[in-house]
Order: sequence, then C-alpha cells, then structure tokens
Amino acid sequence: MRHIIMAGMSGQAERVASRCDGVDPAVVQGLLARAGEEYLTRFDEAAAAEHIKRLSGLSKDRPVEVVIDRPAGDGRAAVTVLAFDGPFVFSLVTGTLAGAGLSIEAGDVFTLPAAQGAARRSPGLASRLRWRKPGRDPMRSALIIDHFVGQVDTDSDFDAWSSEVTASFEKLFTLLERGDDASRQRAKRRVNERVVQRLARRGTTRDEALLPVELTIAPAAEAVTRVTVVGQDTPAFLYTLSTALSLRNLDIRRVRIRNEGARIADQIDLAPPRSGLPLDAATVERVKLAVLLTKQFTYFLERSPDPFAALSRFGRLCDDLIGSEADDPTRWLGLLRDPRALDDLARLLGTSDYLWEDFIRGQYETLLPALREHLAGNRLSPSVETLGQQLDAALHGAVGLAEQRDRLNRFKDRALFAIDLDHFLAETLDVDGLARTLTALAECLVDAAVRLVYNDLVRSYGRPRVGRRGAAAYAVFGLGKLGGAALGYASDIELLFVYDGQGRTAGGRHKAVDNTEFFDLLVRETTGMLLTKREGIFEVDLRLRPYGKDGPLAVSADQFEAYYDPRAERPPHAFETLALVRLRRIAGDADLGRRIEQLRDRFVYEHPGLDTAGLREMFEKQKKQKLSGAGGRLNAKYSPGALADVEGAVQLMQLAHAADEPRLRTPRVIEALEVLQETAALSPERAGALLEAYRFFRVLINALRMLRGNARDLFLPELDSDELAPLVRRMRRPAEWDLIAAFERHAAVGRRELAAALGDPPPPADVV
Repeated sequence: MRHIIMAGMSGQAERVASRCDGVDPAVVQGLLARAGEEYLTRFDEAAAAEHIKRLSGLSKDRPVEVVIDRPAGDGRAAVTVLAFDGPFVFSLVTGTLAGAGLSIEAGDVFTLPAAQGAARRSPGLASRLRWRKPGRDPMRSALIIDHFVGQVDTDSDFDAWSSEVTASFEKLFTLLERGDDASRQRAKRRVNERVVQRLARRGTTRDEALLPVELTIAPAAEAVTRVTVVGQDTPAFLYTLSTALSLRNLDIRRVRIRNEGARIADQIDLAPPRSGLPLDAATVERVKLAVLLTKQFTYFLERSPDPFAALSRFGRLCDDLIGSEADDPTRWLGLLRDPRALDDLARLLGTSDYLWEDFIRGQYETLLPALREHLAGNRLSPSVETLGQQLDAALHGAVGLAEQRDRLNRFKDRALFAIDLDHFLAETLDVDGLARTLTALAECLVDAAVRLVYNDLVRSYGRPRVGRRGAAAYAVFGLGKLGGAALGYASDIELLFVYDGQGRTAGGRHKAVDNTEFFDLLVRETTGMLLTKREGIFEVDLRLRPYGKDGPLAVSADQFEAYYDPRAERPPHAFETLALVRLRRIAGDADLGRRIEQLRDRFVYEHPGLDTAGLREMFEKQKKQKLSGAGGRLNAKYSPGALADVEGAVQLMQLAHAADEPRLRTPRVIEALEVLQETAALSPERAGALLEAYRFFRVLINALRMLRGNARDLFLPELDSDELAPLVRRMRRPAEWDLIAAFERHAAVGRRELAAALGDPPPPADVV
C-alpha cells in the first residue's frame, strides 16, 4: 500500500514523504494536498518534511509546535508556528511575535482547511461555538503553517528569547484548546496586553500624524478575496491589521509578507464571509474604512486602561457608524482620524464596562459630539454653580410625578455621563474635583426629588402639622461619603430624613394621615424617584438611620435626640456616634438642619469620652465580616489600614480635639486634616502621610469600580490575574508600578494612626 500511495504522488511530494520517517505516506499526501500547490514552491523538501512530521504529531495535549532558528548571524530570527487553526489565530500569532519584539520582514502563512467531510469552521459561529472536535485529529482539523523572518528586539540572549517565545505559544494554544469563550477571550486579552506593552516603548503622542496606508480589496480567485497593503511599516503592523480584519469576521487563509526596508508590501487572502458570497463594492469600501481606522486606533491602545476592551469596542463603533444607512459616516471621519480623538477614545472605551454598556454603546450621537467639544477645550459637564438651574430648567413644564421622575433621571444620566467624560479625559486624575462635582449633583437631585414628592403628597394628604405650631418642617441629611462631600465613581448616597414632630396632615384629595405615615411616604417615594442603572451606583442607602432597618424610614427630631443622647438609658453604640461626624444637611428646612447639627455637635464633640473598647471591637468585627472568605485578598476599604481605618483615625482625632477647636466639627476629611495640622494636633509629616493614604485608597476604589462595574467588590485582583494591569492603568500608573507595595505602604499609615487614635500600641509592621 505504501508503494501504491508513493507512486501516486508528484516527484517533489514523494521526496518529501521519503524524508518523513515514521509518518504514513497517506498522511503526508493528505497534508500536502490541503496545503496547496503554492506551498511546495515556497518551502524546500527538508522544511516541508519537518512541517509534516510536526503537524502529524499535533494533539489536544500538544496543540502547537514551534521551530525557531537564525538563518544568518545578523540578529534576525526565523519562526515557524504549526498548530490547529481557529478564530483569530493569525492575529494571535502575529501579536505574540510582536509582543516578543520580532519585527516581521518576510513571511508566508498557509491555512490547511479541514479535511473534506469534517466540520468546517464558520467565522460567524466560531466566536460562539466550540470550534474543534474531541480528539483533535490533525488529518481532519484545520491547521496552520505560519512562517516569519524578522529582526529581534530583545535584551535576552537568543536561546532565552527562543524559549520564552515557545513557552508563550504553548500557553496561548493551550488556552485556545479549552474551546470555551472565556478561555479564548483570555488568550486574546493576554496577547493584546503584550502588544500594548511593546507599543508603549514607542511612545505615540496625541499630536503624532498617523502614517498613511494604501489598502485594496479585490477578488483573487473563486471564493477568495485578496487584501493588498502598501505603506510605511510600524510596530505590530500585522497584528493590528489582522485583528481589524478578524473583527470584521473575515477569515485569513494565505499571507505573503515581503517588506523592503521600512516599507510594507503584504498580501492577505481571505475566505468568503459568512454569506459565502463575494464582497460587493459597497461592503468592500466599508471594510477598507473600518480596517484602516481600527489599525490606526491600535497605536493608541497604550493609553487605554483596558486595551483589549477598547479595541473590541472601537471595532463595534466603526461597524455601527460605517454600516448605518441612516447616518452619513463621513461626517465623523475627520474626528476618527484625529490622533487626539483616537487617544481620548482609547481611554474612554477601555475605562468602564458600566460607561460602555449604559452610556456609549449605541449612543455615538452623544459621545462623538462630546468628544469634539472636549478637543475644542470645552468642559462637558455642568459647573457646580449652575447644576441647580440646569436641573430646574430640565424639570420645567413636566406634569405629574411620573414625567418629573423621567426628566429627573434623564438629567442625572446625562450629567453623570458628562462628569465621567471630563474625569476620564483629564490629563491627571482629580479625585477631589470629581468628588465635589458628584456631591453637588447628588445634592441637587435629592433636593429636587424630595421637593417634587413633598408637593405631590401635600396635594393628596395636606400639609403635615405639629399641634398649633403650623407646618412640620423636614430636613434631609447626607451621611458617609455624601455627608463628607467625598463621593466617588459609582458611589451610593447615604441619607437620613428628619421631620419636626408628631401630628397629622391637614387633608387633601385623600383623608388626613399621621405625620409618621406622611414622612414615611416621603422617604419611600423620594427614594423611588432616583432610578439606578447598576446596583450601588447613586443608589439611595438608608441603613445608617436610627434604629436601623427595624426603625422608621424618617425620624422625628425628638426621636433623633432620644436615640443619640449619650445619657439615655440605652445610649447609641460608639460606632453610630462616630458615623455622625459625617452628618450634613443637604436639603429641606435650614433651621431644622441647624438644630439637628447642633444636637450632633453636643452628642459627638461636647460629650466627654467615647467607648474606645466598643469602637475597637466594632472595627475588628467589621473587618471579620467584610473579609470573610476572601482567602487573604486585600480589600481597598476594609483590610487593616485601608480606607475605613484611615477615615476612622481622622474622625477619632476630630473627636479628641474638637472641643477646643470648633473648625474640626466638619464632615470633610481633608478639611479636618488641614485643621489638625494647623493646630499642631498632627505633625505635617503625619498629616501628609494620612492625606496621601486617603487619596490613594479613594483612587484605588474608583479604579476597582471602573474595572468591574460593581460598587461592592473592592478586593484587589490576584497577582497573576488579567485584571491587575488594567487596574493599574485605571490609576494612571505605569505597568511596572507595584500596586501591592503601594497598598502596604499606605495601609501601614492607616493601621498606625488608627491604633494611636484608639490608644493602642503601634501594630507590627508586617500586618496587612
């Protein structure tokens, strides 16, 4: 049988087979036939035999073979990758090489399609379905022979570099071999990360002109479309181009790379798209435009907190804009070709899943004009001083609570989007400026919501009254971050409602009700006015009210006084007393607000002594609850010395010195630190270290919320996690910055100062 098969081969194929010891001639013949006639004109018989032997040995457990040598002693390397084919594989191969520092000068890429009768891969379905069968028979599965030659830019010696590249490919294809979408996404993200790190060495600037590239797309043969690329070579060129093509669901089959110096001249043959029909002229022009824009955008990915997400989303943006029949995409081309706009888009598209899902995706008519305004030097978000006026204008003419709620939330969403854009597009992260703007917005929204609901309830039940004193006043207070004017990205808003006293309403469309019921309705309906897109993001939190979840939603002034009076039969827990430091009126009656704040001052700052033992116990209990099951992972708020401890230390210092210095009766941490330093209660060194730690943890928490789109999960990623690099970039830090070391340094300050404020000995330096 062997002789019969050999006799049926061409002379060249027969000579290749004779070199393939241990490989069935039928396997050789089958693989060569699938490689195509051109394959044996490019590779000599020895190289072809080496390829065949390695391809025939592929399996699920060994999905890739890598051959690396030095064709000449001039710093160049020849790399051949033989592996199972799959979605995005060519892009991932070229990206791995670009990330390793290989500047590709020449190459040939052959795809061996799945054997006739085997399940053919559909580019459209491949991203959603498993694209290989158990067993992974190389005689039936689609295969690749990717051969590249280029200059190596590395500080390692050649052997070490070769070992590193081989290991990278083995990890890559092992991930792909799992077949699930999460593993494929992780593989693409890892390759993209390495490419971005390599591109970062290049240092693209916002004003750098992008090098022109000529791209032609035309039929080359039956069911084959050829892309010809001519232009100036740039780092990771093939990765950027092939990624752009893959994002268009175009399946790469054959590549010829013949660069001359710094000029590229590449040909890429594509399998038909999902329809199986040739690309029509209009589609060709759209693909050309999308590919060129995506390729240019790739060089700004180093600016993005999450380069992989940014690249995918930019592809989606291009497809939606260019493919829209209702819009003229040319009106945005000038903007999308502007390096400054690409730089800004890289930041925005890779910053936040929440921002993308809820504000950007499908709303480019809002994003792109805003981006144009930003490039013109204009602020996008309303100023703190005009927020109230703009909200009143947005509500003007609204009839009924339902329409008012709709307009209120549309204003909220637009304002949050604009505030986020200003923050993300700024050259530096201004966490204090963000807090001021978000706090002002929250105050305006709460004030408007409670007024609208109050007026609606008065029409239904009449105005609440207190005996013969007339109308019962109410006031709304901020607690926590809102009270401290320190709201961050995706913060909730902690509120406390207080009214003047017991009594009944005057009656309206409905019968009169007790004040307790009226103000309970006021809280419920005010809370319902502020709709949230995600859990924890501008979500109203009432848990810090007296009596907790078992108490009334709104408390009377008398109930407030009775609950927090330290001389009461059952005084409040010291932790509840400490929380009152952040109490601040944000809406409602100013006189009632001052009255409650005076009670707060008397109970918190003028009452001698505080149960430090109870506080110490509560701090430890809180950590135990919040860190339970964390497996030692660091938490930006609750780990020893993190934000909760830093804030607690400052609050305790305020309590210790506010009797002599009224300026310390402030809900704002930064103001308190300034006064503590001015009065010599805290040395400049200690105050500076506390302020630095406070801002560090706030920036870290903002970055974690941007990363995960979740206001609750504040645990740091593991050291080997794909989340770590995107988190660091969201903090505007370089890739080599050591987040854990910075965390430990600032946490040491928090632990030390909290221990001192509680009267405890300094903690061991190694406690985290």
